Amino acid sequence: MSAGLPAFYRDPVLYDLIHAEGTGDEVWLLDLLAQRHGNGGKTALEPACGTGRYLAGLLRRGWTVTGYDLSSEMVKFARARLSHRGKRALVVRGDMTSFRPKGRYDLAFNLLSTFRHLLTDREALGHLRATAEALSPGGIFVLGLDLAVYGEDMPDEEVWTARSGVKHVMMTIPATARGRRERIINFVERGGKVAESSYDLRSYDAAEMSALLARSPFRLEACYGYDGRPAELGGPERALWLVLKVRQPPASELRRSSRARTRREKPR
Repeated sequence: MSAGLPAFYRDPVLYDLIHAEGTGDEVWLLDLLAQRHGNGGKTALEPACGTGRYLAGLLRRGWTVTGYDLSSEMVKFARARLSHRGKRALVVRGDMTSFRPKGRYDLAFNLLSTFRHLLTDREALGHLRATAEALSPGGIFVLGLDLAVYGEDMPDEEVWTARSGVKHVMMTIPATARGRRERIINFVERGGKVAESSYDLRSYDAAEMSALLARSPFRLEACYGYDGRPAELGGPERALWLVLKVRQPPASELRRSSRARTRREKPR
């Protein structure tokens, strides 16, 4: 996966400059969704945590946080950012495809379509299963991503300049239903120097995301647009935050498990 990441992802300072705006609003929404749909606890896990800016925001709201990231540069930067928080903050190196967090969390979140860097169903399901295992009872997983509409999506170019003066041009070549690869091409300019990088993201339309969740341990609890307004998976809004909860096993399975546990605990 690391070879396919943007070049600026290896520069935590530049990455932070590009993505800093709007972080406070997103942290506010994460906290709100946890209050609305979660279990009342305040421990959070962020896979692919990057520079730790979301973790820092949650810490200010009273959370205890853990993050992991594939990039050693990002891990070092995030640790330095959160170092004054002591035991309330932990950042470690880990890959979304294989990392198994220790402990249990009330909230997990993966935003900015980072989940779509997992390019196969096997990788995506592995990540969903690992995250489900890391949640406390009643905890939630917030998954933020943009959905595709095959045949309607057109090549696109976005240009914006951050308050820091960094200019970012992002070109998008849409996916096809057969290939399911959206091509992203980035040009980032700072101080007269331009960094170029490109990578693929796995595409999902609403039906493909529903099918993936049906194979996972999760069920869809709620759905919101990036603006925090309720939305629907399959509705007109395509930039979504999915609030996921671990699907409970059927009552018959729970009864079998209870009987097996009773037999094991019965005195000989």
